[in-house]
Amino acid sequence: MKVRGVIFDMDGTITAPYLEFGRIKEVAGIGDVDMLDYLRNATGKEYERVHGLLMKFEEDGVANAKLNRGARTVLNSLRRARIPTALLTRNSRKSVDGVCGKLKLKFDIVVTREDGPQKPAPEPIWDIARRWGLKRNELLMVGDYKWDVLCAQNAGIPCAVLLNGDVPEWAQGADYRIRRLTELLEIIGR
Repeated sequence: MKVRGVIFDMDGTITAPYLEFGRIKEVAGIGDVDMLDYLRNATGKEYERVHGLLMKFEEDGVANAKLNRGARTVLNSLRRARIPTALLTRNSRKSVDGVCGKLKLKFDIVVTREDGPQKPAPEPIWDIARRWGLKRNELLMVGDYKWDVLCAQNAGIPCAVLLNGDVPEWAQGADYRIRRLTELLEIIGR
């Protein structure tokens, strides 16, 4: 596989994990449902309440955001090799702009939850491939959670999952399982 474009998740991949969705859902009192699915179906005051809570957690996340070990090395290496990078996240545009500004990150394409279907939908990856003029087998998705793996599978592209501990069942679907971001350089160099 010749990687000609890399798509990264943000929280837990480019940055050290800062959003604990289990905690957010607990505080919101919404049970064990996907946060964005819940918001899609919420209306009126309930939407405002839960959305406001999520935005508060994201603001706190921006304030505490730190690069994941090896992220700068990988991004600089890709830039030197002229391999375009994209950021595909379920976070808000405001959160992404804050994190990228704080950590001085630049991506060729940034796709947030406000930009259309979110992971695990394949459309964001297909759009990135189209914008870059690349075939799906020339892309690599890099993430740390099941939505990243499912999104890559749904889009028909390879995926590398960054593991922070045990290998969860959903990670078995990834093409590559890595423990450090710098391992990507070996995968891309193949």
